[in-house]
Amino acid sequence: MQIKIQQRLLLAILTAATLAVLSMYLIMNWNLGRGFLQYVNSIENEKLATALIQAYTEKGGWDFLQDDPATWPRSLTRIMPGGKFDARLLLLDENLDPIFGNIGEKKGERPAPLTHQGKVVSYLLYHPRQEISEVHQLRFLRRQEVAMLLIAGVTLLLSVLFSLFVSRRLVRPIKALTEGTHRLAGGDYTTRVTVAANDELGQLAINFNALALVLENNEKAHRQWVADISHELRTPLAVLRGEIEALEDGIREPSPETIHSLHAEVLHLARLIDDLYQLSLYDVGALTYRKEHLELSSLLSQVVASFRAKFATAGISVTAPAPGAMAIVFADRERLRQLFANLLDNSLKYTDWGGRLEICLAVDAKQVRIAFNDSGPDVPSEELAKIFARFYRVDGSRSRQSGGAGLGLAICRSIIEAHEGTIAARPSPLGGLQVTVDLPLTGVTP
Repeated sequence: MQIKIQQRLLLAILTAATLAVLSMYLIMNWNLGRGFLQYVNSIENEKLATALIQAYTEKGGWDFLQDDPATWPRSLTRIMPGGKFDARLLLLDENLDPIFGNIGEKKGERPAPLTHQGKVVSYLLYHPRQEISEVHQLRFLRRQEVAMLLIAGVTLLLSVLFSLFVSRRLVRPIKALTEGTHRLAGGDYTTRVTVAANDELGQLAINFNALALVLENNEKAHRQWVADISHELRTPLAVLRGEIEALEDGIREPSPETIHSLHAEVLHLARLIDDLYQLSLYDVGALTYRKEHLELSSLLSQVVASFRAKFATAGISVTAPAPGAMAIVFADRERLRQLFANLLDNSLKYTDWGGRLEICLAVDAKQVRIAFNDSGPDVPSEELAKIFARFYRVDGSRSRQSGGAGLGLAICRSIIEAHEGTIAARPSPLGGLQVTVDLPLTGVTP
């Protein structure tokens, strides 16, 4: 059976807490025994020194030890029970000659001086205890060990409770993300998870919601894309079908006007299919570009010249940049020609009769900018960020029957992105729409 993440997390926390408590208990127990033994030895040493100096003062020297050796253990029985002092104590005179006791050879141990009235009267060499042997001292240590065991048990119990709380709190957002991922994988792109913390898990939840939103928008865009394609293809096909059925039923007679109308619908349908094909090639990265170093202003002048008759028929005046500095860019000539043609065609379709189109070209050290400014009608500011979307057409006065399928500016964006440039739309100073194209510059020839 697969262990859940909460169980693994709980087990890891409990293991760490148990090891920490056990280590703490062992260290404290060792330190207590060692420290208590040092304390007992220091107290014992201090009492011995005090008792010896007191005996020295009362007897007027150490001669009493030579006269009655039993005086030594009898006088110090209260300090060191048991009477076996010679195995742990050695009293030396000021010349370090033994006075009483024998503890054998103890290398590294230094005798402690005993002073009386500021004068060293002897030296005491004391071998400290190596273990606790007194009953009351052992009883005290046992009580401390029981207390430490109780503390360790309470600490471990609190660790268990805290581990349960922490594991559940940490796993809860992970479970929510797991369930949300399953729903998202099942196609429910409206799935969202609650952002409950400002940490890594909270950031993960934010990223999950952002991903779900992108997938939801992509799904909506896909559905809209299919609906728009169906609509755009259905319109010219419906016209063609109606015209052909009228000819078959004898309602209309074949004539140059009828053939021209059918031809126009076929051309419109062919242009739409070609635009869709180019966009699909761009999406899969199969659209080919044959880039070369070319002069941009002359190419722009050629494309503008090919549109002047159409603008004149529509009553729109066109101002193009005069010959000047030549901007050299590394680009595909035919794709840029298509770019300029789409932008000019967009202004031609949406600019009112008697309007203007001004084309400006500016060159700096890094890039060349071409701005297409047309006169009214304008584009609402909230629509500017959407006009490069596929099949998007502005509602209102700039969306007329001749507005096309809404793919021209989408193709322009694809071409610009393939040339590592940028394209943007903003209000025109002439009252209509301004489209700016920025391309990286490779050279300028005066």
